Formats: sequence, structure tokens, C-alpha cells
Amino acid sequence: KRVSKVAQSAVLQARDFLLSHSDEPVRSATLEEITGLDRYALARHFRQVLGTSPHRYLVMRRLGQAKQLLLAGNSLAGAAVEAGFADQAHFTRHFRDAFGMTPGRWLALQGRDD
Repeated sequence: KRVSKVAQSAVLQARDFLLSHSDEPVRSATLEEITGLDRYALARHFRQVLGTSPHRYLVMRRLGQAKQLLLAGNSLAGAAVEAGFADQAHFTRHFRDAFGMTPGRWLALQGRDD
């Protein structure tokens, strides 16, 4: 099913907001205010346009940022917090779910054993 121009514009607004605020908590209500769509409509249109939910999109951006921070020499805990995760355990859980290994294991495979 095709997404209307209004819905597509709202999704892109939400995506841009998530990208620029990925290191801080983002509430559904904030996305609702920005896009003018309720959370359910936004989630539905977001999946149609970008193939994932707003929350998953945000988590994956945070994981990408954390990977870069780890490669730059940051500690696991430091990278987790700087990328927007509540703590190292929260980061590790999302990392393992997304990539099938812990961040420490991934770092070791990159030739880094921090």
C-alpha cells in the first residue's frame, strides 16, 4: 500500500528528529507533536517507508554510534551512555539482540580487546 505524501513527510520528519536526538531519550509524545500523527499511525507509516519501527530505528542508530565510539577507544560503559543507552547492561542487551554477540566479543573481532 502506498503512503501519502503527508504521511511520508511526517515519517521523514520523525527520522530526522531521531537522527539528531539519538543520544537522548525520545518520547512518543514528542514524535506525535513533531509529525502531527498519533503513535500508532506514525509507527505504521514508519514501517511502510523505512521498513522498521521508530524505536528500532533509534536503537540501531545508537548501536552504530556506540560501535564508532568503541573503535575510537571508549570504554563499554562510556560508549553506552554517550550513545544514549541507560547503562552498559541496556547497551549490551540491545547489541546482543541485534548482532548475536556481546560488544566485548565484537570489539575483540575488530582486533581490539578493551
